[in-house]
Amino acid sequence: MRATLAVLLSSLLLIPIMSSAATDIDVDWEDARVSQGAIGGTIGGLSISLSDNSTENSVSSDVSELPTVIEVYTATWCTNCVATEGHMDEAIGDSDVELIHYHRHWFEPTDPFGSNSTEERWESQYGHAVTLAGGSPRLAPTNVIDGERLHFGTRAKTNSLVEDYSLSISEGSTAPVIGQLSLMASLGQQQEVEVSWDISGLMHSCVDDCPSFQLSPWILFVEDSTYFPDGSNGLEYYSHVLHEAIEMEGEEGTLTITTPPAWDDDDISVVLIVDWEQESPDKGSPLPAPGIITLLCFLAALVPRQIDQ
Repeated sequence: MRATLAVLLSSLLLIPIMSSAATDIDVDWEDARVSQGAIGGTIGGLSISLSDNSTENSVSSDVSELPTVIEVYTATWCTNCVATEGHMDEAIGDSDVELIHYHRHWFEPTDPFGSNSTEERWESQYGHAVTLAGGSPRLAPTNVIDGERLHFGTRAKTNSLVEDYSLSISEGSTAPVIGQLSLMASLGQQQEVEVSWDISGLMHSCVDDCPSFQLSPWILFVEDSTYFPDGSNGLEYYSHVLHEAIEMEGEEGTLTITTPPAWDDDDISVVLIVDWEQESPDKGSPLPAPGIITLLCFLAALVPRQIDQ
């Protein structure tokens, strides 16, 4: 009788927890930012075209309306990248995203794109996680969604890479941030552009006892499409090519920057993204504290007491 009652009580306490867990997406994504005692990601994706006929020179957005930021590490010789980028395009569909393609540059004789600054950003933000996944910090193909979820190589965690990417995109950013951010850009002389950013309207979404929190704005120069028929992966046209990545100082400011020359055509854009980082919350028990205490009390009460003879 005691054993039956113990099983019944345990089941009643665990049912709500099991029901809650069953509603979650059961995929163990790789952490794109492996940092001791901290979690982080990337928001933003505000973009302004720098073409000669562009009329828009300012853009702002509430955090809730920002596109998904997808960062891709690729190379013009990478045949697997052609396949994974095709799967990513299929997964994106009509979703609002900002795609940024980093090209291998350091010690790279065959890929003409990328720069020291793009490699430095990739390695500083994602190098550790990619090394854990593949043994080196700059490996193609690698995809990072929201600066949080790392998708390395071509092996799917679900039924396919398309499903992997679709689920990861739909999961959304976990950034504990509310408010607005803005970007302004105006062309000057001799390929100079005056860029103004403002993230002072961003704040932590918590109310009391907020954890330590940090925001870092970056200005990126991205070319919409480039033609390079000498790539050995046979792609010829390469999209969303990142030419330069510059970390800004302060929540707001204005800086005059020399625009990197486009590989071809007039299709360079300036993009604002923001890295966020905060202290990791303490990991507690999967059971609510009252549930554990109640369960232990009930079970202890059911243990037969030994009576001294």
